[in-house]
Amino acid sequence: MLIKKYKAPAAEKMLEIIELLSRENKYFSVTEISNRLEITSNSVFRIMKELEDKHYVERNSQDSTYQLTSKLYFLGSSIGNRLSLNSIAEASLTRLRELTRETVMLSRLGRNGSTLLIHQLESPEPIKFVSEFGVEYPSHCSALGKSMLAFSSPNQVNLYLEHNDLLPVTRHTITQHSQFLLELEAVRTQGWASDMEESCEGLRCVGAPIFNPHGEVEGAIGISGPIFRMSKQNIKLYAEAVMKESEYISEMLGYQKETASVHQEFKQKTQR
Repeated sequence: MLIKKYKAPAAEKMLEIIELLSRENKYFSVTEISNRLEITSNSVFRIMKELEDKHYVERNSQDSTYQLTSKLYFLGSSIGNRLSLNSIAEASLTRLRELTRETVMLSRLGRNGSTLLIHQLESPEPIKFVSEFGVEYPSHCSALGKSMLAFSSPNQVNLYLEHNDLLPVTRHTITQHSQFLLELEAVRTQGWASDMEESCEGLRCVGAPIFNPHGEVEGAIGISGPIFRMSKQNIKLYAEAVMKESEYISEMLGYQKETASVHQEFKQKTQR
């Protein structure tokens, strides 16, 4: 009820138009925008006039079509300079910890594709997993690492395999290249990765990748906890929550799935 009470239809329509114009590098007519978004032509015309007056769009005088200007880019760049991945992910980390009561972590790719821990919120439980910031872990036995490598370029995966022997950390660790590559394929299919006691006996983890505006891996977010709380049933529930938050963080960084997926597919093909 509160959401409906405080909706702003005009603002919602304006944002839908901006998002449409940002997805395609072309000029749009008022009629095309109206048909694509199911907004009346009069509403579209008034919104576009306001955006033009504020220099967010430019109008082609020959056919009265519109395209975004670079003003939004410069606004986004100024925000990006003030925000870090840590600060953007803080709310997501907090939500995941409140939901699971487990330790939640944020990582980037480190040297030669290792997993670099850059932030964590500790579990409030007496028995928990705790690490140190700045520590690098082998990615082949890390949920965060596997989720990042699975969506990285083939060159990045090869770099990791060239510089890292798939050494067994526990009896569950993947140690064969072929098996590891199959694991990465499975991660790409389901959208998240797991660590089923592969890095530490009695510890299970789930992780999902975070993307930047170019569709490239920016980092990963995940949950770690002891096996007696991280049941296989809980892991599936936690994986859904982790993917939801990783998508949210990616969007806050400027990632757009529709355009970035095409860019990523082209990049992977050219690097094979």
